[in-house]
Amino acid sequence: MTKTFSTLLILVLSVVEAAAQPTAGGRVFIDANGNGRYDRGETLLAGIPVSDGCRVVTTDAKGRYRIEVGEGSSLFPILPAGYTMQGHRLVNSAFVYPAVAGSRHDFALVTKPVRQRFRLNAIGDIQVGNSQELEFASRTILPELMTKDSTDVNIFLGDLVNNNLALYPHLQRMIAQLPSRSYTVVGNHDRDADSLLWRQTATYSASFGSPVYAFNEGDVHFIVLNNVYGRGARGYEGRVSESQLQFVREDLAHVSPSRLVVLVMHIPLAVTRNRDELFAAVGARPVLALTAHLHRVMRDFHRYDGRTIPELGVGATCGFWWVGERDWEGVPMALQQGGTPRNYFVLDFDGPRYTFRCKGVGLDDHRQMTVHVVGIDSLDHRLRDLRDVAPRQALITVWGGCDSTRVRCRVDGGAWTLCQRADVLDPNAARVREQNLSKGYPTPYSRRNPIRHLSSPQIWSLPLSEAQCKGAHVIEVQADDSYGLRAHALRPYCYVEPAR
Repeated sequence: MTKTFSTLLILVLSVVEAAAQPTAGGRVFIDANGNGRYDRGETLLAGIPVSDGCRVVTTDAKGRYRIEVGEGSSLFPILPAGYTMQGHRLVNSAFVYPAVAGSRHDFALVTKPVRQRFRLNAIGDIQVGNSQELEFASRTILPELMTKDSTDVNIFLGDLVNNNLALYPHLQRMIAQLPSRSYTVVGNHDRDADSLLWRQTATYSASFGSPVYAFNEGDVHFIVLNNVYGRGARGYEGRVSESQLQFVREDLAHVSPSRLVVLVMHIPLAVTRNRDELFAAVGARPVLALTAHLHRVMRDFHRYDGRTIPELGVGATCGFWWVGERDWEGVPMALQQGGTPRNYFVLDFDGPRYTFRCKGVGLDDHRQMTVHVVGIDSLDHRLRDLRDVAPRQALITVWGGCDSTRVRCRVDGGAWTLCQRADVLDPNAARVREQNLSKGYPTPYSRRNPIRHLSSPQIWSLPLSEAQCKGAHVIEVQADDSYGLRAHALRPYCYVEPAR
C-alpha cells in the first residue's frame, strides 16, 4: 500500500467517522423583537460557548454552532454576564431537553445590565412532598422572594421535591413567577428511580433543563453540577461524573484564570468522593462552593494543593422537613439541628469579593442570630440539656458561624469582649428536645421534630458580671470572618427580682 493511498484512506475514514457522530446545531442571537425565533437583521452572536453538559463549543462569526449529542443530553448556552434567556425568569428552564441528533436548536438571548455588585439568594431544600407542603412553601419562602426585587439572582440548591416528581410543573411555574432571575440544582430527592444515570434526571430535565450548566454574573463564573451519583434505582453517593469533570475543564478554558468560580451542587463536598478531581479540574482559581442537603447550616474548608477552598452549606428553607409544632399561620417551625430556623443565605458580590449572611424565612433582615441570656427564661432550669450550663452568661447562636468566626460582644455600649466557643446544645433546640422527651410534643396535627442531643457548632458564650445580671441591659454582637460572614445583633434583656 503506497503512502499516498494510506493517507487518502485515513482521510476518508475520518470523514465517515465524523459524519456518523450524532450532532445538533443552531444559532445564538439577540432576540430584538422578543418573538423567540431568529428574524432577518437580528444580531448573531459569535464566540458564545454552547454545551451539552460534557463538551463545549463556541459559535462562529455567524452565531452558528454544532456539537455532538448523546442520549439524554441537554443543550444550553453558557451565558455571558450581559445576556440572559429571552422570556424566562427561571433561566435554565429555557435550556433544550432532550437534545435530538440532527435537530436544530436556536437560542434567543436578550441583553441585560452587567453589575459588578450584585446580590444572590442561595436557597436550600424546599423539598415539598405533597400539596400541603407545596402550600407551606407558597406561604413562606416564595412570597418572601417575590418581595426581594433588590436581589439579582436566586439559586435553588436541590431537593426541590421529596420524591414526588408530579409536583415539578407546579413548582416550576411558581419559581418562574419570581421577579429575579432564578436557577435550580438537582438533588437526591429530585431523581427518577432508574438504574441508568441519565434517566435519573429525565423528569427533572423536562421541567428545569440541564442538571449541569454554567453562567456568568458580574465578575463571577457559576458552575452548576449534579453530584448525586446514582447507585442503582434508589441508591446514590456524592460524586461528580467524568463527563462533568470534562465539562468543567472545557468550560473554564473560556474563563479568565483570575475570575472567582462558584461551584454549585446539592451534596456537600465533604462527602463527595472525588472532590479532589473536581478541584484539580478547576485549577488554581479562587473558588467558593455552595451546597445544601444536610438540613442544617454548615461551614467547611477544604485543603487542596496548598490552598483553602471554602464551602457554605446553606441549610434548608423547609427546615427539618416541614416538621415540628405549627406557628400561628399553621406552618411547621421545623427548627434545624444547630439552632438555625428555616433559612436561606444572602450573598453580596462586588467583583470577585463577597460577603454573606443568614436570612431566617419570615424573619426581619436584622435577625441573624439568637442571643439567649441563661436563667431568665423560666424553662431554663427544666431543660435537662442545659442543666450543666453555668448562669451569668449569654449563649449566642450565630447562624452560619464557624471556628474561623470572630464574635465580639459589649453590654450597654461598654468595651468589646471577644467571646469563646461553647460546646452546648442550642437553647431553642434544647427546648424542643425537652418537650419531645416529656411527651408534650407533638401536639395534634403536628409531626415530631427529631432534634438530637448534639452540640451546635454555631454557639459562643459571653460571661456576664454580677452588675449585668441585675436590671435592664442591652447586648450588642458583631460576628465576622475572613471568609465572608457578616452578622450583627442587638438584644435587650432584664433580670427582675422575684416578688416577695
